[in-house]
Amino acid sequence: MRLYKRNGVYQVTYQSTGGEQVRRSLKTSEKRIAEQRKAKLELTIHEAQLFGKEPARSFKELIVNYLEAKQSKRGFERLQYACAPLVDYFDDSDVTRLNETHVEQYISWRSGVVADGTLKREVGALSAAFNHAIKKQKWRIENPCLKAEIPKEPKGRVRYLARPEAKRLLQAAELPYLADFIELALNTGCRKGELLKLKWENIDFSTRLIYLDQTKSGEWQTVPINEEARQVLVRRMRLREQICPNSRWVFFHMVPALNSKVGDRVKNIRRSFKSACNRAGIENFRIHDLRHTFASWLVMEGVPLFEVSKLLRHASIQMTERYAHLAPDHLHDAV
Repeated sequence: MRLYKRNGVYQVTYQSTGGEQVRRSLKTSEKRIAEQRKAKLELTIHEAQLFGKEPARSFKELIVNYLEAKQSKRGFERLQYACAPLVDYFDDSDVTRLNETHVEQYISWRSGVVADGTLKREVGALSAAFNHAIKKQKWRIENPCLKAEIPKEPKGRVRYLARPEAKRLLQAAELPYLADFIELALNTGCRKGELLKLKWENIDFSTRLIYLDQTKSGEWQTVPINEEARQVLVRRMRLREQICPNSRWVFFHMVPALNSKVGDRVKNIRRSFKSACNRAGIENFRIHDLRHTFASWLVMEGVPLFEVSKLLRHASIQMTERYAHLAPDHLHDAV
């Protein structure tokens, strides 16, 4: 077991019984305390090898190992967001002692704060972290999520804006890039990540197409540009020419921000979007609901579900059927 100092804090590395390299913080900057904790850890590991008992594992170690393994994967930012409240709650708990009761207590704690769908994603991240530790790092622990009672996400949630509400939301968006983001989302149906990662090289004004290389399916997809979307993109382009002509991003910072300079990509609009909704008097509305609004408006205008499905780039039309009840006279046409 090797003892070393990193960023002012002592850590150790050692090889687990499964042959994996393990790094653990001793959470002290004093060498004497670090050596004591190293000795205690060596004894714990030795006992585990002799008696088949799994050594204590901290919850933070569980999450850090999982996130390190997933940092190059698509959707990593969303995974980090899901893991943050888990770390706040479980902190340095010993994962060898966690059971389904602890998971259900977490669910009870979070249920009054977030929607069931968000909570389900957080517990899903927790379960995946346990599975990673068990399968990849050979930790001899059980996944407590398997026996816990987990809330089911409501099926077919469709929250969309009426056009007067959409107008109020655009007026309430104080940041220029936020208003442009909302208007582009309402006219393309693109997801948040697809728009925030959109580059100028992926926009073809001659064919009126947006080429998406980072999509939910992981495949290249195209999105048609209508006149409203074209005007937004032209406005963004002119703004870029004035402020940061070398920026490759459609949505960029106009002034320096935390860890970002002018021209860098805007990575998160969660707070500004929520503030705009509050100012507009719009409740229970998420960023992803802009996509629902795009689809709902099309269906209410009589666009066939098959065409809406193609515009949303759904894998199957069954995913689009949640909007079927919005079609004009859809029941009268059936009889």
